[in-house]
Amino acid sequence: MADRTGWVGRVRVPGEPRERVVRLWTDGAAPGPRTEVEEIEDPFAAAIPWKGGDSRANAQTLALTAPAIAGGLRGPLEQYTLAPPVRPGKIICVGRNYRAHAEEMGNDVPEEPILFFKPSTALLGSGQPLSLPRGYQRIDMESELVAVIGRQACQVARDEALQYVAGYTLGNDVSNRDLQRGDKLWTRGKGFDGFAPCGPFVRLWPLSTPLPDDARIRGFLDDEPRQDSALGLMIFDLAFVLSYVSRVMTLEPGDLVYTGTPEGVSALEPGQVVRIELQGVDLGSLVTPLV
Repeated sequence: MADRTGWVGRVRVPGEPRERVVRLWTDGAAPGPRTEVEEIEDPFAAAIPWKGGDSRANAQTLALTAPAIAGGLRGPLEQYTLAPPVRPGKIICVGRNYRAHAEEMGNDVPEEPILFFKPSTALLGSGQPLSLPRGYQRIDMESELVAVIGRQACQVARDEALQYVAGYTLGNDVSNRDLQRGDKLWTRGKGFDGFAPCGPFVRLWPLSTPLPDDARIRGFLDDEPRQDSALGLMIFDLAFVLSYVSRVMTLEPGDLVYTGTPEGVSALEPGQVVRIELQGVDLGSLVTPLV
């Protein structure tokens, strides 16, 4: 494979509760059921200084060069169950980062990024069912590109910010509108268990290289297109967001940054299936059945 693409994720062996970190290689297309996995040590943990890692190392480089674990998992992906591709210390989200979405929700276009957190317990792997909480009128899907931090970032300049990204994956910022509107703060409305589907894998991406502006984040509900927008229509691009966040808090390897959703957010009902993709750069499909 001359120009191979590296991917990293986490899987579970049937009957075992613990997750294993795996690497996969493809020709650029997303891994499929027959793609071979090889178990490696967690490259994100290895890049965290307070865990003994090298503050100058990027988890992207570690993931690409790590030796496979002797006696570790091997074989086709279809043998395993997907877990969220990383276990982050922080899940940081950007609200109203597309003009059309702000307008469809009846909100002003922000002059600075609107930031909020989701708890790590909101993470859900691709293919895993999301149990919608009962007793609420509206719970929405929000299709998003997710950046995965590869290196400790504090007070970084905008023109250097993409050096700190290991790669990209897909996310769904599931939102309980009843609580979001009633509470004003978004912690409860965004924080239910399972309200941050993420995956299926992290596509390791060349350092300092932006994704193309014409790549399109797309969301489907029961295979019907609901959301579709070019990344170039973000109000605040990723480099700006990372620099902005790093002036407040240190970003660490494995942290996730949900970059905002375009217009077309749609109400969810049990029995439906959400699918999120990025057109133009294959990140695979993030699939979430609703129960």
